[in-house]
Amino acid sequence: MEKDQVAELCYHLPEAAHERLCHTREEIRLLADLTARVNDETGHLQLSPSALARCFDRLADQLDDALHDSFWPSTRDQGGQPKKGSGP
Repeated sequence: MEKDQVAELCYHLPEAAHERLCHTREEIRLLADLTARVNDETGHLQLSPSALARCFDRLADQLDDALHDSFWPSTRDQGGQPKKGSGP
């Protein structure tokens, strides 16, 4: 396989999208830490379902944004803009 062909087998992830993914990872770790700190007396986590839903919704939005910014090289022109007919 030639070098040009190998380059076409991967997604491009812009730096801003990578930073959003890293931030999302840190938020997931924070949620994991919160759940690990369960009250030993009751064995329950004191977090309302609506607060948890907001956390997951925000994380899903951040992942959507990062995934939307990633692309196959063949779907973009040399300026990084979507080619006509290659996207939604």
